[in-house]
Amino acid sequence: MKNLWAPWRKEFILGPREKGCIFCKLPRKKDDRNNLILHRGRHNFIILNRYPYNNGHLMVVPYRHTKDLA
Repeated sequence: MKNLWAPWRKEFILGPREKGCIFCKLPRKKDDRNNLILHRGRHNFIILNRYPYNNGHLMVVPYRHTKDLA
């Protein structure tokens, strides 16, 4: 498998690791614009990926923490 060259992800790959679940922390923050939260719904929220492989990568994230979405 070839490696995908995505230099804009270097900050994420080499940066410090936060403890805990980023998806549980994000909805508690108030600054939606800086946290790339596009919409808050009743059961989930929609965010842009800060370090995407493709432009416009959206993620729909449930508020309830779960190990498996299947």
